[in-house]
Amino acid sequence: MVSIRSSVHTSKGSAPMPLIERQLMEKFRLLDVNGDGVLCQKELKLAFDKWGAWFAGYRAHRGLYHADSNGDGYIDKDEFENLVKYALQRGYTVK
Repeated sequence: MVSIRSSVHTSKGSAPMPLIERQLMEKFRLLDVNGDGVLCQKELKLAFDKWGAWFAGYRAHRGLYHADSNGDGYIDKDEFENLVKYALQRGYTVK
């Protein structure tokens, strides 16, 4: 099982290997709990919480803000790339 952690908070051992965008995008797609093809803020919060993010609700809000280009309140398949870029900029990696 792959664990996603922020490299900002990783302090012991060797540096985690950065995810390539395709891998991270697949992780986000797996988070579509209800299978509706989009991620809502609640699903994003659950994900960031699971990954051990500090202030998971805030991180989900910011992820939605950065990725939701059409302003409908959801991340659809066309906006996943925006979410991936946001997560990579925040330092999320494979541990």
